[in-house]
Amino acid sequence: MDWFLNNIVETITIIALLINTVALLFVIYQTYIAEESLSATKKSIDNAKTQRQLEILPNANWVIEVRVNLEFWKRDLEEKQCKLKQGVSKRDGAILQGLSNTRIKNPEDLALSYFVYEKIPPWLKELWISGAQYYYNAIAPLPYIWRKNSPNFDYAESWSKERCTESIESISILLCYLDEMVPPVILDTPASISRKEFFK
Repeated sequence: MDWFLNNIVETITIIALLINTVALLFVIYQTYIAEESLSATKKSIDNAKTQRQLEILPNANWVIEVRVNLEFWKRDLEEKQCKLKQGVSKRDGAILQGLSNTRIKNPEDLALSYFVYEKIPPWLKELWISGAQYYYNAIAPLPYIWRKNSPNFDYAESWSKERCTESIESISILLCYLDEMVPPVILDTPASISRKEFFK
């Protein structure tokens, strides 16, 4: 009887071991298939990215120009926000007075080139003008932090926390759309020799 029970236990153990082995092999196979699928997806994404970059090349200069504008507007707002926070925390009216003297009084003070606007593709126009609107929306009310020869600390704090932060975040999102659009090898092309010099 003991021998019979031992045989049954051994048989069940062997069957369980075989089932576990099959299950393990199945998991390994599934992992391999998943890795192959991920590799194929990555390759497809890389190919699509390369295709997009090549399609953008004729407009690379315009993309670079728009990107430079967006980066400048973002950096300018970040610097002003940082100084404004210092002015508010130190209750330093001189900082607020200095920041209130912005040269941007009207949208045209941004001095965007209408020639460029007419030349660039429609999707790039939208990114550019959207960035300009966000920048202007933050910069235009800056003179109000200094009113009637005195600092307006409450408004300055509100401007920094709300309007300025919103514009910085929005311009950052716009910049994300331009990420890796122009290949770095094109961005780093030596500009010391004019293109015209290569042609007869």
